[in-house]
Amino acid sequence: MDQQRTDQFLQHIKGHIPLVNHMGLNRICFEQNVVEFHIDLAPNLNDKGTGFGGSISAFCTLAGWALTTLILIDHDLERSAVVKSGTIDFFAPVTTDFIVRCYSPESSGPELLVNRVREKGRGKLPIIAEIWQGETLAVRYSGDYVAFEG
Repeated sequence: MDQQRTDQFLQHIKGHIPLVNHMGLNRICFEQNVVEFHIDLAPNLNDKGTGFGGSISAFCTLAGWALTTLILIDHDLERSAVVKSGTIDFFAPVTTDFIVRCYSPESSGPELLVNRVREKGRGKLPIIAEIWQGETLAVRYSGDYVAFEG
């Protein structure tokens, strides 16, 4: 998918999820079934001067939804997508502007999602979203997302 189409998707998110306009999400990249959110730390600070867990959790959840949705759009299958389950682990503080990188841990995950949606009208995608601070894994979110006609 070209960057212009991904930029339009970001504008769609900002138009339909007003909170995102205040959270410092600057850019979305989508290549080879990987989504990256580029985010400013400043609007997401907690009382300790590091990334607020609620904001980080929200971005990871949103990145999983965006990955599911963009995979489908890339295959001309515009469907509704929702989070089914998610778990987050915080390993280190987020102390700088950051990138949430989201992908399916199963290499065939995106293909299976697309095939199931085409065949059955719905499908599931497992995802991992991570935030790295230099060489340190700061956050890992794992979840399952469901796409369906709706």
